[in-house]
Amino acid sequence: MSAPEQVTRPPPIATASFVATAAAVARLEEIYQRNSAFLRAQFEHYIAGEPLAARVRATYPFVRITTASHARLDSRLAYGFVSGPGVHETTVTRPDLPLPQRAESRNRSIFRSR
Repeated sequence: MSAPEQVTRPPPIATASFVATAAAVARLEEIYQRNSAFLRAQFEHYIAGEPLAARVRATYPFVRITTASHARLDSRLAYGFVSGPGVHETTVTRPDLPLPQRAESRNRSIFRSR
C-alpha cells in the first residue's frame, strides 16, 4: 500500500447561503481571487528555485442551488436550466467576467437610448 499523497492547499472556506445576487457574486470573486493568489505565490516560490514540499492545488468556487419544484417557466431568456427537482451545482471558472444577464441588460438600455 502506498503512502497518501501530500497536497498543499489554501485553508477551506465554508459554504454559505445567499439571497442577494450581488453578495453571492462578491463571495465567488473573493474565493477565486484568494485561490488564484495562493497558486501564484506557490508558483513564484517554485520558479525562485524553492523545492515544493507537496503537490499544490486550489479549486474554483462553485454555485449550488436546490429546487423542490419542476414548474415550467418561460425559458427564452434563460442562461441555464435544471432538469428537475434536486440539488444542482457547478464550478465558476471566471467570476470576474461580466455575467451574460448584465451584458444583455446593458445592450437593451443602449438600444432603448438610441
